[in-house]
Amino acid sequence: MIKKIELIKIFDIPIKLDLSWFIILAFITWTLASGYFPAKYPELDKFIYLIMGLFSALLLFASVLLHELSHALVARRNNIPIRGITLFIFGGVAEMDQEPPNARSEILMAAAGPLCSGILSFLFLLIGNLFTNLLPFTPIIGILQYCVFINMALMIFNLLPGLPLDGGRILRAIIWNYTGDIKKATYTTSRIGSALGVFLIIFGFFNIFSGNFIGGLWLALIGIFVKGAADTGYQQLLSGKLLEGIKISKIMTRNLVIVNDSITLDRLVDDYFLKHRYNSYPVVRNGMLIGIVSIHDVNEIPREDWNKINVSKILDSQIINLCLSPDDEATNAMSKMVKKGIGRIPVLDNGKLVGIVSRRDIMQIIKHKIDLRV
Repeated sequence: MIKKIELIKIFDIPIKLDLSWFIILAFITWTLASGYFPAKYPELDKFIYLIMGLFSALLLFASVLLHELSHALVARRNNIPIRGITLFIFGGVAEMDQEPPNARSEILMAAAGPLCSGILSFLFLLIGNLFTNLLPFTPIIGILQYCVFINMALMIFNLLPGLPLDGGRILRAIIWNYTGDIKKATYTTSRIGSALGVFLIIFGFFNIFSGNFIGGLWLALIGIFVKGAADTGYQQLLSGKLLEGIKISKIMTRNLVIVNDSITLDRLVDDYFLKHRYNSYPVVRNGMLIGIVSIHDVNEIPREDWNKINVSKILDSQIINLCLSPDDEATNAMSKMVKKGIGRIPVLDNGKLVGIVSRRDIMQIIKHKIDLRV
């Protein structure tokens, strides 16, 4: 199922749309067309309100894109790999492959977004004044004034001092630089971010019960997102720290159950999934790894066809591009699993399959290190 649509590349950075973006585009357009613009400009036609709402929503997301692009460009200048930028229901996110290497890089990268939003707000103000003086056409002036307001709101909101917001990243960098302890800095700012999320949730429900259902619901949803991202951010950093220096060879499973690509799916289910009870298996042909097959892959095929289709027809061969080496770091495995949404990755040594590492292997070593306090 397609969840993201890649649109274009800007400065070789892929720009993607999550399918949830269409929901928020329609919601913002409707909200502006039915409430915001009619209240400010009551003399216009309903169709004009709809056009104003749509153009304003598109300019909002163009502003969010520029905000995230500024993060991405500064990150890339500091040698932080960027996988792309995704626009989704809560705005946008620049997808980084790793955390900033030092506090200075973090401050520069985090500050770039709010600075961009502030500049955009000022530019929309200048353009709006120009139209007011030279071509006082109300719909255009209304759209531009909305863009002034929304970019200023984006800048102020993102400067709040809690993760995952830009202000939280700036504060984390300051604490990190002062204490030299990124773990402590992340814990502090993630707690602030979590508290901010709880406040938004409570304030949102207060608005709902006060009669502002749409506005309150939106605040509550943003609060849930902020709290979740704050909590996850700290857990990811903690996990990364606990896995530092651990090689794949130390945690991988070596005694593998291997599937031949020529067997049929009914045999795969009976002889492997029901017998050994793993969720996926490496698949070989003439002793060479050619992919991995999972329960999900089997469920895509109608049950009555299981005795007619071989494993080779449904296996995931793209996993070959993700294979790890025994000398790779466990953090590399965790990063790949999170990014790709997979649970197991084969381990190759000079092209030979020597093991497989799973999320369970990684979580087990993290749990042991926490229990042993090492």
